[in-house]
Amino acid sequence: MIDECSFRRCTVEQKFVFKCRFAITYRRLTIFLITIAFIFLLWLSHTSTSKNGNDEKLKLLQQQTSMPTLARVLYLFLCENQAEVQSYMQLFPSISADAVFYCWRENCNSSGFRSSKHLYVNSWSSETKRNDKLVSLEPTPLFYPVQSRIFIINEKQLNIKNKLTWTTARNKLYELALDEERKQHWRWAYYNFADGDVHTNCPLADQLLTNKIIVDYGNNEEYLFAPHFFEFMTLTKEVNKEEKCFLLFDAFLLSISPAIATISGTGGTVAYPGLLTQVMYHIDAMFNAIHRDALQFLLPYCPRYDGRSWWTSQAIFVYRSLCLYGHTLTFDGLHIAQQAHRLYPRIGDPWAMDEDMNLVPNFLMNLKNYMKQARFVSPLVLHHYSGWNLRLTSETCRQNHTAMTIDTCLVHGNHQPK
Repeated sequence: MIDECSFRRCTVEQKFVFKCRFAITYRRLTIFLITIAFIFLLWLSHTSTSKNGNDEKLKLLQQQTSMPTLARVLYLFLCENQAEVQSYMQLFPSISADAVFYCWRENCNSSGFRSSKHLYVNSWSSETKRNDKLVSLEPTPLFYPVQSRIFIINEKQLNIKNKLTWTTARNKLYELALDEERKQHWRWAYYNFADGDVHTNCPLADQLLTNKIIVDYGNNEEYLFAPHFFEFMTLTKEVNKEEKCFLLFDAFLLSISPAIATISGTGGTVAYPGLLTQVMYHIDAMFNAIHRDALQFLLPYCPRYDGRSWWTSQAIFVYRSLCLYGHTLTFDGLHIAQQAHRLYPRIGDPWAMDEDMNLVPNFLMNLKNYMKQARFVSPLVLHHYSGWNLRLTSETCRQNHTAMTIDTCLVHGNHQPK
């Protein structure tokens, strides 16, 4: 039988052991919780730092390109009437392009165009790699949300006293596009001016789709833009024959990045078999794509001679292109399938201009003697072409030939008042 003293001693010892064990357990629990809290704080700090780093990168990207250029083309059509506008309703807006129509003679509407798409588009520059993804239908990091759009300019709604000319109507298209860029806070990669009666054919598109395996052995020019063409085709549903042509041309522009590009005329066949591009100087105005950074060297169009010939404004466009790179690339992967010929002023020599015109720097003046030539063929092929950018223009051109006073058509630098 345990006496009272022994019982009390045992009880005290048990309490001591309990307290000791509880204290050890409590300390362990405290240490464990502190460790968990520390790990959580480290994770939170890392996550915050990573997010801040990404935010800083995004902010830096936005600062460097306050108005980014996106991998998207804008087509600007001059149309006679609703019937011509109607013919493009199954083509635009597309995965790669928007369109704006200037409608003469009547009020046209956009109600028949396909429903607007919501896209995510990558930023674009001359250095964009051909394997970089350009468009996505799903949200993608650092891609910009874009809504495909169609614009209509009705001449009857402009309240103008005199009917616009080919030149001044194209300037209206240009003015609208620049205004829309300011509103949307991003820029189109290419402005493609085209006559509203132009329709295309492109056997190359079917050839590429029939044989999707393009092997780059250094002699396949189509390899350079086929990946983007396939990408556009994959994202497009129910593509009709002519839409393939526009997607192919857009892939060419966004992959090759020429300063100015055009396509073959109504002859139908490639002028030089096996050569997808040609170097040209004198180009027809029916289908001209202009690199976003080249716009300031070429536009607006000069209306100074419209009373005599509407061709002269394009001749001036050709002269001004000398400041860029001295040539235009013609893409023979598609060609004009049909085009109507309208009546308009074309009296005299369209290349005849007043002596006060300062369209190109003095050191290029002699080259003007050759600009009337229709075509120069060059051994230049696409895989030797690195793409045009502003660094390729001379300092003289960048300082003195990047703007034009519209009433006199005299050229000057951006630092001077327009």
